[in-house]
Amino acid sequence: MSEKKQRSIAVLCLALLCSVSSRAQQVLRWGADPSGGAPYVFTDPANPDQYIGYEKEMVEALAAHMGRRPVMVATDWEAIVPALERGEFDVIVNGLEPTEDRAARILFSRPYYVFNLQLTVRREERNIASLEDCRNKLVGTLGNTAASRLLAQRGIPFRGYADPVAAYRDLELGRLDAVLMDVPMEAYYARDNPRLRPAGPPFRGGVYVIGLRKGDEALKAEVDAAIEAIMRDGTLERILRRWNLWDAAQAELHAAMRKGEEVHYAMTAATFNWGDALKRLARAAAVTVMLAFGAMLIALALGLLLAIGQSKDGGWLSALCTAYIEFFRGTPVLVQLLFLYFGLPQIGLALPGWLTALVGLGLNYAAYESQVYRAALEAVPRGQWEAAYSLGMSPALAFRRIILPQALRIALPPMTNDFVSLFKDTSVAFAISVWELATAYRELANATGEFLLLGVVVSVFYLAMSLPLAHAARRLEQRQARRRALQLQAAEATT
Repeated sequence: MSEKKQRSIAVLCLALLCSVSSRAQQVLRWGADPSGGAPYVFTDPANPDQYIGYEKEMVEALAAHMGRRPVMVATDWEAIVPALERGEFDVIVNGLEPTEDRAARILFSRPYYVFNLQLTVRREERNIASLEDCRNKLVGTLGNTAASRLLAQRGIPFRGYADPVAAYRDLELGRLDAVLMDVPMEAYYARDNPRLRPAGPPFRGGVYVIGLRKGDEALKAEVDAAIEAIMRDGTLERILRRWNLWDAAQAELHAAMRKGEEVHYAMTAATFNWGDALKRLARAAAVTVMLAFGAMLIALALGLLLAIGQSKDGGWLSALCTAYIEFFRGTPVLVQLLFLYFGLPQIGLALPGWLTALVGLGLNYAAYESQVYRAALEAVPRGQWEAAYSLGMSPALAFRRIILPQALRIALPPMTNDFVSLFKDTSVAFAISVWELATAYRELANATGEFLLLGVVVSVFYLAMSLPLAHAARRLEQRQARRRALQLQAAEATT
């Protein structure tokens, strides 16, 4: 064999090897939110390093048919569509419902599951038997889902949650009147709970599809073919039966596919208009203002007590105040809110979400305000105490009439700056489903895709609230500077 032919064969073999290697290395990156995601995809209680769920098993079957290796990318449910558009993963497999607004942004595969919705109430509840009975009630559901859109269309007050665990827990505690969820979640999180019961039978909700980026028609064809394949060979049915999710609706879907019938499904629409959005943002801004002012009042009052207690050198009170300050400054405010909201009910103290946020932020900022007070008190010359004592004042009277007024003038500018920061920190209240400004933006933007325009509007709201305070802080600082300058001039004139 000639050298030229040998080189040609070697090149051909290398090309084939590279092709096989490339094919073997192909992956199918799929995005899902595993937090509270049972039975779709969630952390294995027996092995926290792994995920389990019927959709995980389904993706593995799909990827095997496609000749790809599945790689899960954990993401946040409410931002899952933007994450797909950014290219963080190839497909969404997470109980995704086809909606009109999503259809304008992404592609949908053929349906692989038909879901129903189930309304759940507390076991002793006798006044709620259907959605029609919830007109003047508060219903919990997942944000940006078919259930939340149905509630919005019917004008039923609802609170959006990031995961079903918190929603059903709030229902148990009386923070909600009912919860509306897809049957798979209801079956896993509520059906065996002796404190809860279904209100009426389940009713048709829609279908689940796989989401893909616009322009990925080739991948969509692969995914559709893989879904059809695992439905035809019974793989998907076995997975659903293993997770107790097989029912008559799934049998009808599979039968239609085997007959070659096209499955038609209705896409729900997001009820959105700018007038309604601005009203909802304005109401959320009012909640933000209420949280900020209420929390700051707690912080100012408690911060002063902490500063006074910490100034008692060497005593148990000083040690206690220092421990409080270090704890609240050394742990994230988000963790503190979650502890108050979910931890306190275990000892019989279940506060509403807004009150939890108000108290939690107040307790957190009190630790910081105490240090502002402490620095201001230390800045008052010791001679002021001695002068007050020489006039026959008691320590308490000297503090109230002489020391505290001077310390407050020193502390006022940094306190105002902290107030501005508190307005922005109210955004962490979204974690306990408080409908404040950041939560409103998150839900509206995720439901409509108007991240840019709504972000500009929300920024204007925050600026309208914080700029006057920032201006007041600058004015106070300037006034303090002028007052110090006058005092120095007066002191120089008397020497």
